[in-house]
Amino acid sequence: MVSVNKGLVYKVEFDFPPGSAGLLGCMISDGGFQVWPSSLGSWFTGDSIVIGFDDVYLKESAPYQFNIFTYNDDDTYDHLIHIRIGLVTNEIFMARFLPSMAYKDFAEALLQIQRDQTVIVEQQAQAIINNPFPWLAIPGE
Repeated sequence: MVSVNKGLVYKVEFDFPPGSAGLLGCMISDGGFQVWPSSLGSWFTGDSIVIGFDDVYLKESAPYQFNIFTYNDDDTYDHLIHIRIGLVTNEIFMARFLPSMAYKDFAEALLQIQRDQTVIVEQQAQAIINNPFPWLAIPGE
């Protein structure tokens, strides 16, 4: 099991060191759902190879962890695998990988600008009501 943050997985790497000779296998699941490799029941195997690829997997619900399953069919040596998961948590960075999210962020930013402008217009209108002829005001009063 590996703990992660809420966010978007954009890259995954499985580093099989020399000597495992294809006898070491690895699979990652999110709860009961097999995530990598994506074909149900399959496992990554290798020897002196990094299996790496870009992906878009949104991890947005708890528990924030992945389950890592491995096997070792070598009856003589223990073997280890190194797993790297690239994950971004900030929506601005997620937008790079999910263009529709970028649009959502852009639309939200436009709505916020519109809200801010409405407040400014209301403040200016109130200032005019409070002092409709500022050029008639006596300096210092």
